[in-house]
Amino acid sequence: MSSLPPRPSLEWLRKTAKERLVELRRTAPEARLADAQRLLAREHGFSSWRRLKAHVDAQAVDHGDAAAPEAIDEPLVDAFLEAVGVGRIDEVRAMLTATPALVRAVGPHPFWGGRPQALHVAIEGRRRDLFDLLLERGADVDGVNDGYDHWSPLMLAIQRDDPGMREALLDRGARVGLLEALMLGDDTRVGALLASGERPTITPNGGSILAFARTPFALDRLLELGAPVELRDRWGSAPIDALSRLGRRGEALVRHLVERGVEAAPKEYARMNDRATLEARIAADPSIARSDAVLLAAVDFGHRELVAWLLDRGADVNARVEGPSRQTALHSAAWNGDLGMVRLLVDRGADVTLRDAHYQGTPAGWAATAVEVTNNPRCAEVAAFLAARDSG
Repeated sequence: MSSLPPRPSLEWLRKTAKERLVELRRTAPEARLADAQRLLAREHGFSSWRRLKAHVDAQAVDHGDAAAPEAIDEPLVDAFLEAVGVGRIDEVRAMLTATPALVRAVGPHPFWGGRPQALHVAIEGRRRDLFDLLLERGADVDGVNDGYDHWSPLMLAIQRDDPGMREALLDRGARVGLLEALMLGDDTRVGALLASGERPTITPNGGSILAFARTPFALDRLLELGAPVELRDRWGSAPIDALSRLGRRGEALVRHLVERGVEAAPKEYARMNDRATLEARIAADPSIARSDAVLLAAVDFGHRELVAWLLDRGADVNARVEGPSRQTALHSAAWNGDLGMVRLLVDRGADVTLRDAHYQGTPAGWAATAVEVTNNPRCAEVAAFLAARDSG
């Protein structure tokens, strides 16, 4: 039997039932939505969809959710989340005083997709003052997460490597389910939860649960249970790719998967600053040194010596990301507030006037935007440096 999230919503239940219907129709093409709903209800210990729905409705009334975000105009929620995103705490405080229910409202993310709550946005921006204010005004430590790809506030605090926010959420009783336990590296809890049969019905980002493991023990246990090693999430990342994005925290995990037969791509080794392995790969295939993905991986993780080494071997200093935005390596370094990397790329001939394909922004524009969006003051210095180069 699976446990329901602490604060399930009907929207989450309906979405989950539709996803379950797609799975059912792979083996039973005649299956109907009612069949998927019945199956979902039974998985959660209810004899029928009607009884499950009644339970969720009752919980909403008990928690006072019936008047939550639907009772607030979307433009007001939008403005509130934007104020949280850019750190206007006086404005946020005044809006909460006028409309207290905003603290639990769900709305459009001020900077990218999804529908989070203010607590999610504050954690992402590492805005501790706003985080504390929101908790003081009644923010739900477990969050309403089905509109935000099932990322809980605690998961975001762990992912952002913010121990202060993480401990504050735990002290206030934030739920530690399997995903949170995996990300905390709590092998004792992971072992117990897996032994009890707990499995998330939906994995954040739509990929493999392996991407959330943070210890070799967890990787091995999940592999034993059949967790897929090649399943890519909605961003196109397989587990080994996602783990390599943890930087130093992910090195041992990537190597653990490699030891178990999972192949790592050159870009994963670039993220880990493993020049020895890259040298061996390039000796066998010189084109790897000229791969945009490899250079961009080294830039993203601040490996300046490796970037210089790759440029010496023919890498394109104006390498672009393959995704829709098509930003350059210089855009990425600027967004990260990495002035040393920005100087290196510019000195090696990076074009400061190139624009990305989505926003039509220059690297200087990206750095200026990142000052507010990522709450990184180092980006201001980068923006000033690039603006001077652009005008010169």
